[in-house]
Amino acid sequence: MNFPDTTATPESSVLILGNGTYPPDKIRNRIVSSFSSIICADGGSRTAREMDILPTAIIGDLDSSNKKDLKYFADRNVRILHHTSQEENDLEKCLRYVFRRGYKRIGLLGFMGNRDDQSIATLQIAKKYCRRAEITFWSKTSEFFFLVGESHRFPTFLGQTVSLFGWPRAFGVSTRGLQFPLVAETLGEGSRGASNSAVLDNVIIEITHGTLLIVKIGWAI
Repeated sequence: MNFPDTTATPESSVLILGNGTYPPDKIRNRIVSSFSSIICADGGSRTAREMDILPTAIIGDLDSSNKKDLKYFADRNVRILHHTSQEENDLEKCLRYVFRRGYKRIGLLGFMGNRDDQSIATLQIAKKYCRRAEITFWSKTSEFFFLVGESHRFPTFLGQTVSLFGWPRAFGVSTRGLQFPLVAETLGEGSRGASNSAVLDNVIIEITHGTLLIVKIGWAI
């Protein structure tokens, strides 16, 4: 698969591949095919080569990349951007790269579940930039995204576990399509919004202000 590096348009999107764990192959392939461009954060180049993906760039300090993989992609004119700074991790370096190109829909695959500290860093980074772009990220079992303000609708399947967490707080949270509805509630630190369940194939969540982390567990296969 070849993902050309085009100027971002309102319809364009970019998926960043990391070196962590991935969902089952069928789900992983479905996610990959839903993005118009792909780049790799350092060791994500291994997964790209395994999937026969030609990314537009490989970015990072390159301490997790296999030299044979880097040569393979360099021979195919993939941009390899070596950034040695330790002030930011490879994911944040990639995000700065895609923001400069104007992307507003960003996916992160392979950044959760391999190391606990890196998973926490992914949550922190996604929260940091969630007002700049729509950022969705996946673990082996779940889909994650942040919501900020106003009204949001997203697909679910009947019985899917959907958890809502104030991050650190979300105010005026109201829901439709969940087994245990919320009406103009405040969600803060703790488990108040955890382990709800979808009763419709779409869930609507309204927030007056603050930031809400959504975790959708499981896959509709």
